[in-house]
Amino acid sequence: MIVKSRNFGEIEIEDSKLITFEEGIPGFEELRKFVLVTDDDGPFYWLQSAEDENIAFAMLDIFKYMPDYNPCVEDSLVEDIIDKDEKNIEIYNIAVIPENVEKMTVNLKAPVIINIKSMKGKQIISNNEEYPIKYYIYEEIKKLKEGV
Repeated sequence: MIVKSRNFGEIEIEDSKLITFEEGIPGFEELRKFVLVTDDDGPFYWLQSAEDENIAFAMLDIFKYMPDYNPCVEDSLVEDIIDKDEKNIEIYNIAVIPENVEKMTVNLKAPVIINIKSMKGKQIISNNEEYPIKYYIYEEIKKLKEGV
C-alpha cells in the first residue's frame, strides 16, 4: 500500500502496518487509518494519516524522557485495544513543535495507546490531575541528547 504524505512523500507500507483508530483521534474523528513513521535521526515518531496526506501528528515515546510517566485510564475505555501481553502495547504522546522549538510541548493528559499486535489505537484522556495538556519537554529532550 502507498500512503501519501506532505512531509515524507510516498510511503510504501505493508497493509499489516496500518493502524486503525476506530473512533478516530479527537478533532479528527473522520480519519481512522494511520501509519507510524519513525524518525531515525530524532526523538519523534509521526502518526501519519493514510486518508489525508496533510495530517501527521508528531509524537514522542515519553518514557524515554519521563520514565515515571504513568497515565491512569478507565479500563472500560481501553478494553477493546489492551492486550494481556504488555509487550504489545505502545504509548506515545502528541507533541506540538512551534517555530521556536524551545517552546515545544507534549500532551501528557491524553496518551495515544497502540496495540502493535492487533494494530488498533486510541487516544485516551487520563485521570491524572498532575498531567497537563501542554508540558514543555524541550529541556528533557536536550538533556537526553547530550547524555546528561
